[in-house]
Amino acid sequence: MQRPRGWTNSTPVGRYWRAALAVFFNYGLDSGTVLGTTPAHEPILWRHVSWNRTAPNREVKEQSRWGWLTYRRVKTGKAFCRPMNRVVHAHIKSLRAEHNLPNDPAFLGGGSRPNVRFRELCHLAEIAAKTDGDTGDQMPWVLKDLRKTCATHYDEHMPESSIEILGHSVGGVTYRHYAHRAPLAFRVINTLPQPSAFSALLKGFDEQCPCCRRQFADAS
Repeated sequence: MQRPRGWTNSTPVGRYWRAALAVFFNYGLDSGTVLGTTPAHEPILWRHVSWNRTAPNREVKEQSRWGWLTYRRVKTGKAFCRPMNRVVHAHIKSLRAEHNLPNDPAFLGGGSRPNVRFRELCHLAEIAAKTDGDTGDQMPWVLKDLRKTCATHYDEHMPESSIEILGHSVGGVTYRHYAHRAPLAFRVINTLPQPSAFSALLKGFDEQCPCCRRQFADAS
């Protein structure tokens, strides 16, 4: 991904997007929650990232070796405190710098039209456009599709877990049998299989393609 016009950050914009995609995949967040695309959104700030084992929310009793992420959904305003798994921890940590202040946004590079940049990423990755199931028309991917992908992936591995992960308000009989919803979210976030594209940082070769080890063009 090319540097946006006026980009002066020493961290490549592609690294921010890679970390953002890891967060989208694991939590199914709204784009406004991650990138703060309008002044009305509350994006993820550095004070929302905790590296401690103990959750910043005292109601959460579990401990996470990788830390915690706190965020608020754009649509409902509901706050969530979720554990970071190894992949999310590695990607967010790669963005951390000494000059970060608590109220600084953790994710940059979204711009005013993040879907345009997301389509640029899809083009660079040679991902074909999606097909409308009703009309058969080719349509560009949007960030909202990542939320749907997250829901599908979670439910494939633990049925109905996406209801809790994505923060849906559902009162079905089956779902009410999950007496402890937070432990369910904790367990599934830490066991969800991760895409191989997220493995570069874990294997210790940042700024390189995880499959062929070629240097990314924007790595300097």
